[in-house]
Amino acid sequence: MFLKNYQIKVVGELKRFFQTAQETRDAIETAKNSLPENLRHSLNWVQSAFGNLHKPYSDSCVNGFGNYYPRVCIKVPTGGGKTLLAVEAIREYKNLFHQKRTGLVVWIVPSETIYSQTVRKLRDKSNYLRQLLDQCSGGNTLIFEKGQRLTTQDIEENLVVLFVMIQSISRKNAKEALKVFQDSGGYESFFPPDSRYDLHKQIMEQVPNLDVISDASSAFPQIRTSMGNAIRMSKPFFIIDEIHKVFSDQAKNTIDNLNPEMVLGLSATPKEGMNILVSVTGLELKDEDMIKLDMHIFPPSGSDWKAMIREIKSHRERLEKKAKNLKQDKGIYIRPMALIQVEATGNDQRGKGRVHSLDAKDHLIELGINPDEVAIKTSAQNDIEDVDLFSGDCSVRYIITKEALREGWDCSFAYILGIIPNVGSNTGVTQLVGRILRQPNAKKTGIAELDESYIFYVRGNTGEMLDRVSAGFKNEGLEDLVGKVRLSEDKGNKPKKVRIKKEFADKYANTFYLPVWVMVKNGKEKRRFNYALDIKSQVNFINLELSEEFLEKLISSLSDENRERKSIAVTLDDKSKFTHKTEITADDSESVVNPGYVTRRFAEIVENPFLARKLTDGYLQTVEDKVGKEKLQRHFSFIVSMLVDYLRDERKRQEEQIFLDYLNNSKLMLTVTDDEKLGYKIPEDDVITVSRQPNTYGNYLFDDVEVETMNTLEQKVGQILDDQERILWWFRNKASKNWYAIQGWKEYKIRPDFVAAKKKGKDEFELLYIIESKLYESPRHPAKTPQLRGSQKLGPISQPQEHLDGYHQGCHRSGIKAA
Repeated sequence: MFLKNYQIKVVGELKRFFQTAQETRDAIETAKNSLPENLRHSLNWVQSAFGNLHKPYSDSCVNGFGNYYPRVCIKVPTGGGKTLLAVEAIREYKNLFHQKRTGLVVWIVPSETIYSQTVRKLRDKSNYLRQLLDQCSGGNTLIFEKGQRLTTQDIEENLVVLFVMIQSISRKNAKEALKVFQDSGGYESFFPPDSRYDLHKQIMEQVPNLDVISDASSAFPQIRTSMGNAIRMSKPFFIIDEIHKVFSDQAKNTIDNLNPEMVLGLSATPKEGMNILVSVTGLELKDEDMIKLDMHIFPPSGSDWKAMIREIKSHRERLEKKAKNLKQDKGIYIRPMALIQVEATGNDQRGKGRVHSLDAKDHLIELGINPDEVAIKTSAQNDIEDVDLFSGDCSVRYIITKEALREGWDCSFAYILGIIPNVGSNTGVTQLVGRILRQPNAKKTGIAELDESYIFYVRGNTGEMLDRVSAGFKNEGLEDLVGKVRLSEDKGNKPKKVRIKKEFADKYANTFYLPVWVMVKNGKEKRRFNYALDIKSQVNFINLELSEEFLEKLISSLSDENRERKSIAVTLDDKSKFTHKTEITADDSESVVNPGYVTRRFAEIVENPFLARKLTDGYLQTVEDKVGKEKLQRHFSFIVSMLVDYLRDERKRQEEQIFLDYLNNSKLMLTVTDDEKLGYKIPEDDVITVSRQPNTYGNYLFDDVEVETMNTLEQKVGQILDDQERILWWFRNKASKNWYAIQGWKEYKIRPDFVAAKKKGKDEFELLYIIESKLYESPRHPAKTPQLRGSQKLGPISQPQEHLDGYHQGCHRSGIKAA
């Protein structure tokens, strides 16, 4: 099982967070021991952890024990593999933060469909998701649902994943929310016998927020036997899918009251105030072939819904022919399906002037569709329940619905959405858009028609349809891909081919070539620079030994840590203010040297597990020889972090040195060339969507621009450029394959926001600028204003606060140095 690049990014951030959180918590816990008991809950280790990671901290959470705990969110669009990321989160949490294979995970899901799909996958021991959990638990994984018998032994000996519906914590009031967790069956082992009032009282004192029949002050203390109390006593790790649905004050209080040790939420649309750990963009999903784009919208040819269904039938059958050819050529099975949204469902709603689900089904049958190929999915009728839509034996090709598929349903075989209700008043379109976005097998087929999605509608104007689709993309966390929506008709807003303006093309064609790095062999042979080939493949760790300088630093750090970081004494001074000092105290904690863990950390940098293991063995032995086995064990985590930093610094050093050696030996040059194989030329044309917002830019390179897809900052920067007296032309660069990008000795390319040409005299070309924009807080101008990063100043700027810094600054992120 190979993770996509964006999934690797997310897992990397999770590792950083869990490791930092564990180290920070342990340090704060040590400090708490020096405080009076009534003040020990006042230290917020979570805030310190976020500070150490330089991440904003907005959502401060305290559980029923009175302890701070982290509630974090991963922003990941629909179709981004949230279940896999949740499983990876459990694995890293257990390994790095909890540091135990066993324990309770409460997994909260947003819908019945997702609930049943996820439970089914994780109970299937042949499924890769279950296998990942089994690797984490050593094969001791148990999947539970609410109502199943759960014991303390289950949790002590296994990794237990308990599934709960999101409605359980999103009730309107606390009383309703807590009722869900008052189910009394199957949790007896967590509680003493009813007659052992002394033990009931003892547990109440340990877990102060238990739901009780009679409290600890009564003559006969009694804890209520319930699922909620079992969870409270187990200090669980919470996974919450679509956490934005349970971010009201009431829902957050319900979660706090269940005594989580940590909460990890996943959401395509996080709410303001959430602690967002890492974000995945729609573009990252698109680059990894996870979604079907472009999306084509077919405006109505009339108001006849039957004509639309006939058109959908014809289009779907063309797709199926393509799919059959794909199956024959490559053995890949896809059965394209169409979703049709109707106006009414339910037996009592037919014949009232609205298009009913049975009306749509009858018309499909009239067109010659086999009734077995048509399914209805409503609240009252579910023809696809327990049906494997991916099976080659499944015959379903059309699914008719009103609102039942708006959320919590995904089948990547769904290619077409047909909308009968008026899109102007049909909010359901926003959710339905996401149902046709997933790419089958998360891999492009190479057949354009099978790699894209399609929407047909009957009533409503083009602007309203685009608004609904745009809102749908935002609802699915794909707001950065709105420009990938294409209208496939010559009505209303439509695709438009734009070209470089003739006056620019005729006179300044030589200015359309942008700088690229070129490798030179023997002074003659040239090819484009490639990071993987020219940098990454040359990095060599085989003979890398720990330097004496590093070992001295390590020994000194351990000594300092023993002397200054053994414990932190925090108290109140005579003015009731917090004060602290360091103390030397005995460290009785036990630690184990884990070569496997070190190997995994090294492999993230070395990318060769065999070499990573060899380095692990050698480095650990060297450190042990220098500091002794006892110190290696005691300071294992700290030593590993220093070793990882050593390798990472060495990789960076080698990458930069390799790059500079190429430059110094004239094997690499930054050049502008018209050679098609070597150079880069601005595309002569582009396809945009005709914008309802007029293009007011006079110096734009192309004859039109998609103004509506430019955010506020980009529009402001564009206006600043366009207003310059010495501007020749400019254009907004795109973050897609055929547009301009440049890369240096670091792994990732940069894609500048704008390219601009400056003129001298009346109309002569002088300089070309590669520009990156951002918002910044200026000391002189406290309000946020655009800042441009480019090659150098573009003469007098009409707004003094707007300026260009330096080419090396704009390119530093990718390791590019001015040649």
